[in-house]
Amino acid sequence: MTTDTTGVQLGSGETGSSFLHRVLLETASRFPAELSAAQVPADPRRFKEDFGDVVTRFEAARVATSRRVEVARQLLHLTNASLLLDGAPLLAALEEPVAAPSTQAHRSAARGFVPEVPLDGTVYRGHDVRHALDRLLDAHHLTRAAHRALSWMVERSADGLDLRGHRFALIGAAAELSPAAMLLDAGATVRWLDVRPPAVFSGDLVTTLGGDDVLRQPRAVVAALRAFASEGPVHLGLFAYAPGASRELRLAAAMDAVVRSLGAQVVKSVSLFVSPTSPGELQPEDLAAAAARGQAPAWWQRGFAAARALKGPGSFGAPSTQVARGAISLQGAAYQAAQYLTKLLSSEVLAVDGLGGAPVTVSANVAGITRTRSLSHPLFQVAFEGAPAFGVRIFHPETTRALSGLLMLHDLLNPEAPGATSRAFATEADKARALRSQQVHGGAYDLPWQFESAVRTAAVVGLGRRPDLLFRRARPS
Repeated sequence: MTTDTTGVQLGSGETGSSFLHRVLLETASRFPAELSAAQVPADPRRFKEDFGDVVTRFEAARVATSRRVEVARQLLHLTNASLLLDGAPLLAALEEPVAAPSTQAHRSAARGFVPEVPLDGTVYRGHDVRHALDRLLDAHHLTRAAHRALSWMVERSADGLDLRGHRFALIGAAAELSPAAMLLDAGATVRWLDVRPPAVFSGDLVTTLGGDDVLRQPRAVVAALRAFASEGPVHLGLFAYAPGASRELRLAAAMDAVVRSLGAQVVKSVSLFVSPTSPGELQPEDLAAAAARGQAPAWWQRGFAAARALKGPGSFGAPSTQVARGAISLQGAAYQAAQYLTKLLSSEVLAVDGLGGAPVTVSANVAGITRTRSLSHPLFQVAFEGAPAFGVRIFHPETTRALSGLLMLHDLLNPEAPGATSRAFATEADKARALRSQQVHGGAYDLPWQFESAVRTAAVVGLGRRPDLLFRRARPS
């Protein structure tokens, strides 16, 4: 159960695991023909032990059916109905008006923006960024769809990008992977919404006196966004993160509820980053790469597989619609619920349905595994050292900020982007599938084994290379 009893909460007595189990089980019973392969266990203890497998099977069954968006709507409905604010359903509680918080404007000349991508000790700038993109594509560290989108963006911004006149509101603006600095450098007006104040940035910045807390005071955030959008709808970014005590889930659900309470009168677009440890829908090139690696593993990988340290399969589903088994049990069921329900599925529904019947542009791309503060656990640190032996890249924050920020801008500026309101698709499922295609997964989706078992094996490899990491991290501070 959660220990923080203020702000947005799960229903009484529910944990992240029990909540995720309930909504999956209820939805599977509502769509028995489509979701029979999900095999959601009735026993909560069994679910908690195997939630990674269950969520992946569930998603593999969902994406294989033409009713994938309908299933997502049901899951999102159950999620929204489960969140409370001051004892009332969250969405209803957000309708209660409050005064907008006092703000302060920080204005200076924008530095100017030309794309830069630091990669393996080299900073690629301007048109040369294409070389970095080609290297990542050749290594299967991003999908072809992501490569096309990034190339489009580089071509249009290599000599400078001018975002004057564009207005962005960023919930979680201080997050390590936030694109705030990029947007300000390019001349955009940015509404900073975070509990932490900004560092020194150039450009046009608006902050709340005393900060913003979307988890504890979501009504104030809604009021702040309505005030900022008084001149017209704005681009809204959802980047806040807070680990532990089901906060990942409650915070992600709070941000999603804020979006839905505002409507298209305030929200022009919605952007967020999806974790590669969520159940990712594999692209054809990654299916082929995983199959090739499974047929010809390295000798030491065969040894780990024979000892059952490396476990398969790496993905579940029909041959042409595979979903990566990327969940990490150490991150917990609440983290998986946040990524799956309130980001991955919510973005699909938002891209198809819009807000209140009005279309809205959506950017929801997989961002690479990154050496952020949230992954400072000793297991992750030693696994990062062994990850290259599996062909998996662990990105530095500045690289992920650059790649994911450019992908986001592509989605908002290119009328042919998968989540653009102007892009037409034959079916809802086609649009949902395209929305999932732009992935910077760093090779995590190319493994013939479950990613969690590869992480643990990589930790063994990494510990052999850098045993000091584990001992240094284990010392008390």
